Amino acid sequence: MASLNLFYPENDLALARNIPRYTAPPAATQLRRSGYALPLWYADRGDRFYCEGINADWIRRIRDTFDTGIEPFDHITEGLSPAPWGWSKGARQFFADLGYDSSLLPSDAELDAIRALSHRRTAAEVSRLIAGKLPFEVAPPAQELRTVAEINDFINAHPQGTVLKLPWSSSGRGLVATDPVTARSQSNMFEGMLRRQGSVMAEPRHKKVLDFAMLFNLRRGHCSFAGLSVFTNVQFGTYAGNRLASDSMLMEQIASLAGSEQPVAVRDALIPALEQTAGANYEGPLGVDMMIVDGGSYRLAPVTEINFRMTMGHLCRRFYDRYAAEGSEGSFSIHTNTPADRAGVFDASMSGGRMHSGTLDMAPPGSLFSFIVRLGDCRAVKNV
Repeated sequence: MASLNLFYPENDLALARNIPRYTAPPAATQLRRSGYALPLWYADRGDRFYCEGINADWIRRIRDTFDTGIEPFDHITEGLSPAPWGWSKGARQFFADLGYDSSLLPSDAELDAIRALSHRRTAAEVSRLIAGKLPFEVAPPAQELRTVAEINDFINAHPQGTVLKLPWSSSGRGLVATDPVTARSQSNMFEGMLRRQGSVMAEPRHKKVLDFAMLFNLRRGHCSFAGLSVFTNVQFGTYAGNRLASDSMLMEQIASLAGSEQPVAVRDALIPALEQTAGANYEGPLGVDMMIVDGGSYRLAPVTEINFRMTMGHLCRRFYDRYAAEGSEGSFSIHTNTPADRAGVFDASMSGGRMHSGTLDMAPPGSLFSFIVRLGDCRAVKNV
């Protein structure tokens, strides 16, 4: 069955509020509107994607150049299963407003199960599950703390620094860096975090060398590996972009820092752990964020976060595998545009429906945000 895909980047924030009529902050709403066309790059042939006011000539050019086989939503829901970026009561309401019957949408109980999985404690549980099956030491999992006293005890036990994370948050939101000195003035902040979401997840601050993720798909309780993602965060946990390269090239980068055996062992241990933890409560793409760290006795923090939804890593993996020329390499990044920058960028060298080099904005002209692909190689090919 074909799907109606919806880019809904505020889903993690909607999970935190857990209400149907969730109103996202203006920046998140603007990001969604700019990114409505992103399913062009990750959805399957025959699918459709929800959009508002996107230039038809731009869509036609993208579709014809890359042969995506994916069309805009024509407001006929029949024969289209709902497929948001992630499921929450807010995402469900979006589809209900489009006319989907409740029988075609997840129930409250199903959404509650997905919300529980999306709590950051799931990452800690999975980390503990796999740690006992690995033949090497890894960074300890985060701890869940429920009182200010517990938070202060944890901070004092880790004088090199602590990171506190709200259970449901996204792209740097809800993360607080602290240490025994700064904690003295942060008690009100800690109380507010606990009041809003009931607990925080705490972990020592690591000396990070590389951020990466392993991508999976869950279907009917069966977990399958879907590839790798190497990404960059700026400031404090805010997503900035991905490296675009083949899976083998990304594994070479990871293995150069952590050895080849460790990531393979983590991948193989994660598959049964995710099946055991998620069971039949979730179906769809997910990403397990990890770090290579300078930790003395260990090099991997193997489960820092689990996103039970579509991710930018999945988007980049699918774009590269479907539409990038073999051997090409580059980057994906998100930028805020000024009015003068909103003309859109499509200056790509193509051959056989695949991009060899150049620059492509995945968002249509006029968007406040740009989703920029840059690829390069040494081959001379026809310029589009």
